[in-house]
Amino acid sequence: MRAATTTDLAHPRQLVTSGPYALSRNPMYVGWSLIHLGIGLAAGSVWVVATVPPAGVVVHREVLAEERRLEEQFGTMYRQYRATVRRYV
Repeated sequence: MRAATTTDLAHPRQLVTSGPYALSRNPMYVGWSLIHLGIGLAAGSVWVVATVPPAGVVVHREVLAEERRLEEQFGTMYRQYRATVRRYV
């Protein structure tokens, strides 16, 4: 959160590449997925664990759309960032 505190994540004016964003282009999505899986495992809920893959597909589609928007907005800067930092982990 500290890495993105100065950025409006819905309408970014700058590209955040520090903190967890130096390791993953989508650390919040990775975190949410791990929390989703962890809650399902901790609760012993097959239903919650079974929803992880479909939720992952939905999130991945949104990530791809978000990446297109970021490339349009930040151009070469985003392409360089994308070339050096993995999408998820």
